Order: sequence, then structure tokens, then C-alpha cells
Amino acid sequence: MDDELSFIFNIPASDPLGKLAVTGKFRAMEEQVILHWKLEDRTFTRSSNAMRTIEMGYDAVEEAMVTGGWFWFSKKTLTVQMKDPRLVEEMPGVLMGKLELGLPSNSVKSAKKFVAMLDYRMSEAAMEKRHERLNDLGL
Repeated sequence: MDDELSFIFNIPASDPLGKLAVTGKFRAMEEQVILHWKLEDRTFTRSSNAMRTIEMGYDAVEEAMVTGGWFWFSKKTLTVQMKDPRLVEEMPGVLMGKLELGLPSNSVKSAKKFVAMLDYRMSEAAMEKRHERLNDLGL
């Protein structure tokens, strides 16, 4: 992959007052996945709402799939399950490493490409492990 694949997402607020809504950008680079996120800005507050970044390898993602959307008006979601939930534990709306990322309509195509690329990277890593095992056995 020569260029990066990126898309924006949002996670709806998980609290009754709506303060913990998240917005962010998911970037799939050649060797790693970068997740940029921050709490959505509030209208009448002046807080230092800093952008946070999580860098991880493709092997940190257990599975990903785009769900929802039987009709044109229904919302599509990218569900990403992390192998180690500690990587994303500080993000609001994440439960045991499972991210439910709401996708705007212009991000759906890129999210589907990411799922296909992740599947390819996972099969590539599994093949590499098999080759290493065969080499260790001397076959």
C-alpha cells in the first residue's frame, strides 16, 4: 500500500448529559494503524480538549466489520475489536476493547477498504507464522 487510507468517525455520547461524545480520524498506514480522537467540543465551554493519538500495529486489531445500513437512511457503523482492551481504555464509549464507530456517508467506502486490508494483513501474518514454523522444523 503506497498511500494511507483514512476516514472520520464519531462515537455517540455514553453519558446522559452528552459530554462524552467522541469524534476522530482512523488512519491505516503501511505498517501501523493510527487512531486520532478527542471529545467533541462544547459550545459554551473553554476547555483544553487535546487531540489524543493511539498508534498500534495491525496485529493489535482482532477483527473489524462494517454493519448496519439496509436502507439508505440507516447509519453505518464500523465495529473494531482490539486484542488488548488497554490500548483504547481511555476512550469514552468503548467497552472492553470494542469500538463502535459511527461512519458519516463519505467514510463508509474507506472503512470497507480498511476491513478488506485488515483481513489481508491478518492472513499475511498467519502465513508468515506458518513459514517460520516450517523453517524451524527444517522442512
